[in-house]
Amino acid sequence: MRLLLGSLSILSTLAFAADPAPTIFGAAGKDADSVRAAVVAFQNALGPLNAPGPTGDPNGRREINWDAVPAGFSSPSNLPPDFFNKNSVRGAVFSVDNNPGWTGFQVSANEADGPVRFDTLLAGNSALFPLFSVQKLFTSVGTNDYNVDFLVPGTQTKGKVKGFGTIFANVALPFTTSIEFYNSDGLLLGRYYAPVAAKGLSFIGVAFPNKMVTRVRVIPGTVAIGTPDDPANGRNVVVVDDFLYGEPTSDCISN
Repeated sequence: MRLLLGSLSILSTLAFAADPAPTIFGAAGKDADSVRAAVVAFQNALGPLNAPGPTGDPNGRREINWDAVPAGFSSPSNLPPDFFNKNSVRGAVFSVDNNPGWTGFQVSANEADGPVRFDTLLAGNSALFPLFSVQKLFTSVGTNDYNVDFLVPGTQTKGKVKGFGTIFANVALPFTTSIEFYNSDGLLLGRYYAPVAAKGLSFIGVAFPNKMVTRVRVIPGTVAIGTPDDPANGRNVVVVDDFLYGEPTSDCISN
């Protein structure tokens, strides 16, 4: 296990604009135990867990582990981009930038419902992707990057969070899988790279000193799922497990 915590230089942050500096949490290894300590430390930095619903402790956190997503919204079916602000209210909405190849978002199926861990999209995917929480994972289909916008839960009011983190599966190439953080003016606050753990798990979480993040861009791997994983030739397929982020609040959206 490699546990990383602290300064901006640890995970090669680029283009940061936040002052004072955020705190970075990261780890990588073969299984869930390899990253658990870093995840728990990040959870503690964000605050107590808020259950799904329109109200929550403003100093708490939200989590998405995908595992309770119903079969009807799991692969091979698409997940609505606003599922986690409408069906299960947690103040997160997904989107992609203009990309004609994008066909939707998917959550992998449980064993009882069909092929697991995106074998529906390419046979053999399940061998690449270990789990942090059982049994489901998340991906964008047709593009390997997407946005997460934060809203005051259950509303269309833009929200701000103090931090965001996720667990990546199968990061095989350094300085490719990353998270970008943006404020309400669209200013890039920082880009943070996940540590490498081919066919393992990599965690990266960033907590800012104040609530200033309104959007993150998640960039897992170098190619979209459905492409054969071939790191030797620069093609690395990466998906995600749990999302963790601060409670979205409006706070007049001042940075």
